[in-house]
Amino acid sequence: MKKKFVISTIENKKRQKKSVHYSSSAVFFGICNEDKSLDTEVSLLNHFYLKRGITDVVATFEIYNLEGELIRKFKINMNKPKVYSLLLSKYIKKPFIGSIYVFFNSSENLAVPFCAVVSTVRTPNSVCSVHTYGRCLEQKELGTYIELKSTVENGWSARDTNKIKSFAVLHGGKKNLDLDIKLEIYNQNNEKIVIKKKYYLKAFSTLVIVPQDLSEKIINHLSGKRGYIKVYINGISGIFPRMLCGNFVSTSQKNFSLNDANEIQFTHTNFDFSNIHQPDSISNLGYFNQPTVPNGYGIIYPVKTDKNIKIGKTKYINNSMQYIKIDSFSELTVKALKTNLPSRFLCSVIAKWDNAILESECSTGIFTEDYLKVNCYWHWGLLKPGFENGSGVISIFLNRFYKNENLSRILKLYLFNDKKMILEKEIAIDGNIKINVASLLKNKESKGTIWYVLCGKKLEDLGIYSTFYPQDKAGFIEHAF
Repeated sequence: MKKKFVISTIENKKRQKKSVHYSSSAVFFGICNEDKSLDTEVSLLNHFYLKRGITDVVATFEIYNLEGELIRKFKINMNKPKVYSLLLSKYIKKPFIGSIYVFFNSSENLAVPFCAVVSTVRTPNSVCSVHTYGRCLEQKELGTYIELKSTVENGWSARDTNKIKSFAVLHGGKKNLDLDIKLEIYNQNNEKIVIKKKYYLKAFSTLVIVPQDLSEKIINHLSGKRGYIKVYINGISGIFPRMLCGNFVSTSQKNFSLNDANEIQFTHTNFDFSNIHQPDSISNLGYFNQPTVPNGYGIIYPVKTDKNIKIGKTKYINNSMQYIKIDSFSELTVKALKTNLPSRFLCSVIAKWDNAILESECSTGIFTEDYLKVNCYWHWGLLKPGFENGSGVISIFLNRFYKNENLSRILKLYLFNDKKMILEKEIAIDGNIKINVASLLKNKESKGTIWYVLCGKKLEDLGIYSTFYPQDKAGFIEHAF
C-alpha cells in the first residue's frame, strides 16, 4: 500500500478551522518590462480585518531576481477594510523576471498559513491570474508531514510549437536547494520523452523551466497537438512545492523568451495522484462546475485508478487526458460506480478567447460532498485587476447532492476597491446564478482593482468562480477562496 502523503479534503478543512498561525506567506512569479506592456499585479482583500476583525497585520513585500538577490523590500500595515496591491512596474523600471514574496505577521491568530492572495500578469494580448500556489513553510511546520522532500506534479498542459513554448516556475524559498528534476512529456498518443536535469537554487531564487529550451524534440513529439507534462522533483525543503505552469507566445522568431511574450496563460500544478496517495471522498458523487467562459470545455488530467468514474455520460479512461464537452455556465455530475470518488480529481476549466492564440486554463478539480461537512460562511476572490479595463462575472453553482428540499437562501454581496467598500447588495440563491457585476456599478466605481465577498449562513455547498473579460484581450477564470 502506498504511504498517505496527502490528507483528504474534509480533514484539510477541519484542520484549517482549528489551526493557529501568527505568520503566513505567499510567493508569485513576477515579470515586467520598460514600457509596462508586460506587468504583474499582486493583490489581496484584507480578509484578516473583514473575517476575523484583526487590525494589526503587517505585510512585508520582497522582490527577488532569478538569482535570489533582493531588489526591493517594503512593509504595509493592513488595518482597513479594502484591497491592498503591488504593481511590479512601480518598483522595477527595467525588464525583470523573478519572484514576489509576501510575508504576513500579526499578534493575533491568522488561522491559516496559506493566505488569500492573487497575482495577475498582463501582456499585449492577454491577462491571466492565479491564486496563492506556493509559499515558505512556517517554522512550526518544518519537520512535519507537510514538509515534503520530493513531489510529483501534474496538471501542466504542453502546447509547444514554433510559436508557443510551455513553461513552469518553482520558487526556492529560504533554503539553498540541490534539485534533481525529471520531466515526462506526453503527447496525444500517451508516448513520452524524458528530460533529466540537476539545478542548484540559492535561497529565494526562481527556477523557470522551459522544456523547449532543454530539448529540440518537443515540437515534433507533440506534432501540433496538446500534451501534458509531469514533473518529478527531489531535494525540496522548507517550501510548499506547487508550481506555476503554462504557455507563452511571442511575435519574435526563433529562441524567443518570456521577456518577448505577447500572450501568457498559466495555472498551478497539483500532486500527481498516480504517485502520491490520497484518501477517498466520503461519497460517490461530485460535480464539475463550468463557470461563464467563452467557447469553453473541460480537461481531466491523467491518473491511474481502478475506479469506474463517469463525468456526465463520459466514462473516464484510466491514466488518460480527456476532453470534456460542456457548455458555458453549466455543470456535469461526476460519479463513481460501486466505490467512492477520490478526494481530489485533477480537472481544469478551459476558455477560448477571440483573437488569442492560447486558451486560458484554471485548475478547479471537482466539487465533492466533503465540502458540505465543514460549515462555511465566507467566499471571496479577485473580480478585476487594477491595470486592465474590463468587466467581471461571478458564477455561483448550488451543488445539491441528492437533496430535494428547498435550499434557497439570501447572501450578501460586497465589492471592495483599494479605498473602500463600493457595493453592498443582497443576492437570492435558489439554484445556479451568474452576476454581471458591471451592471451593478457606476462607471467610476469600476476602475482599479476590485475584489468581491459573498457571505451568509450557508456557503459550503456553493461553487463560486469569477471570469474577467478584458477589452480586446484574452482574460481568465479563477475560483473563490
